[in-house]
Amino acid sequence: MNFYRMIGAISIVALFYAPIGFAAKDGINSATVSYTKTAGGYTYIKANAAGKEEWLAVLPMEVLVGDKIEYSGGDVMKDFKSKAMNQTFANIRFVSRIHVVRKDMPKDDVHKRVNVGKVADVSAPKPGEIAKAEGGKTVAEIFNERAQLTGKKVMLRAKVMKISRNILGKNWITLSDSTGTAPTDSIVAVSKESPTVGDIVVCSGNLKADVNLGTGYQYKALIEEAQFSK
Repeated sequence: MNFYRMIGAISIVALFYAPIGFAAKDGINSATVSYTKTAGGYTYIKANAAGKEEWLAVLPMEVLVGDKIEYSGGDVMKDFKSKAMNQTFANIRFVSRIHVVRKDMPKDDVHKRVNVGKVADVSAPKPGEIAKAEGGKTVAEIFNERAQLTGKKVMLRAKVMKISRNILGKNWITLSDSTGTAPTDSIVAVSKESPTVGDIVVCSGNLKADVNLGTGYQYKALIEEAQFSK
């Protein structure tokens, strides 16, 4: 299961207040938030999709009325009694994956709406400025060999161009080493770590190729579980 999607789970407590429900279909659902409240260890959301409403329960998250959300998976509980909400829900889905559709999600140029080579207020590395890590790859090599490298650990030395923090519970770090040609001259690494923008670092992590997160968020190559050193 991809870690860059936010993961929820059914609380053991829920089992004491409602009969076991049924597994929800795992397709991606799009909806607008018409009500939200965080109480008793969950964020409760009333999702409205084309006039059809559905109650959702997720791990605490920041979401506002009017936000567009995408969610999938989880289990539907019938006659779920929430003491925190002082309400009994005829049906409520404990969602396993959810995110708010925002414009600040880091993207690569597959989207044709954001140029990752220009997303940071630091100067791009000059050709030859950054030496290739011993036993590692360049950004260009990773993109060119992504089909063979997917699922494998990769390493590269590159400059930190931008960090988008705490999106889906992770930091999204844009890296460049002056190799490659736009739009594949920068790569995004996802990590709990937070290197310093402008620093030259060695990044290692697992490569994923042709990642599609929905709503146009697509990546030709993405480095997961990234770790950084100098």
